[in-house]
Amino acid sequence: MAPIQETKIGSKISNWYALNGRKNLPWRENITPYRVWISEIMLQQTQVNTAIDYFNRFMKKYPDLAAIKEASEDDIYSLWSGLGYYRRASYIYKAKELIHKDFSGKMPESYEDIISLPGIGKSTAGAILSIAFNKPYPILDANVKKVLSRIFYKEAFEEKSFWALSEKILDKNNLFKFQQGVMDLGSQLCLPKNPKCTSCPVNNNCLANNKGKYPLIAKKKIKKTSEYLRFNLIKQKNKYFLTKNNTLGYWKNLWIPPVEHHEPSNIDVVHNLSHRKLNISFFESKNNLPKIEGKWFSPEEIKKIATPKPIFDRLVNNG
Repeated sequence: MAPIQETKIGSKISNWYALNGRKNLPWRENITPYRVWISEIMLQQTQVNTAIDYFNRFMKKYPDLAAIKEASEDDIYSLWSGLGYYRRASYIYKAKELIHKDFSGKMPESYEDIISLPGIGKSTAGAILSIAFNKPYPILDANVKKVLSRIFYKEAFEEKSFWALSEKILDKNNLFKFQQGVMDLGSQLCLPKNPKCTSCPVNNNCLANNKGKYPLIAKKKIKKTSEYLRFNLIKQKNKYFLTKNNTLGYWKNLWIPPVEHHEPSNIDVVHNLSHRKLNISFFESKNNLPKIEGKWFSPEEIKKIATPKPIFDRLVNNG
């Protein structure tokens, strides 16, 4: 095995991307800071194939910062319907407001300013700066962590150490190719099981390949609490009464039927959130309209507003 030479690893990854990378992903075309930002937010907690259609729809309606300037939070939420982790949509709204207020409607170019925006952490800031502004900042998403853990044979995640390694292998002469390449390497070749080492451009520099053992960074176990929710489906003339309930601790600003907590019985669907397991049941009524603010929506109208997936599935797909 060749000794690990961090500077050469980066160039090997860039060269590999030039020949084998996924260049057809929409956020890798017409690069702008705005497009990189939106794609990075969407790709948090979302698979690439799922994000593609959402990204394309988002760009069609709001192709740049000027176009999104007057968008309301509801407007942005409506494009997020079904994608999940709706807090990300709220972050986009809050961040674009600050960009127009404090940065003259342009994405800031300094690390300190970018990371001050809602929803942007160290890795997202690094992606925007390196991919859009060609500045040598590292990234550390799940795929990059996996690649680093294999190359340097790290069985435990130490954030400071991994950031240092990510910076060491950075190909500063080809930032775009390197950043896209290292993410593609992690998703396409450096698989959790049966990695495709013979096709990997850095297999001769990889300690895991040399050992024939492939460490995986253990995910922190999350203890979920169970909740039992019962939704009242109030329907009149093919329209459902929906409201916004920001007291649940999740689904803030999303449209949902009136809801109450109930004892565990008659569960129709189980829906998992990051820290909660929701046991959901539905019942229908026609005249029992609660004294709360709300609006009436047809199934077609529900497709255009932000609703949680189990509600969307019940009212649109099974309604």
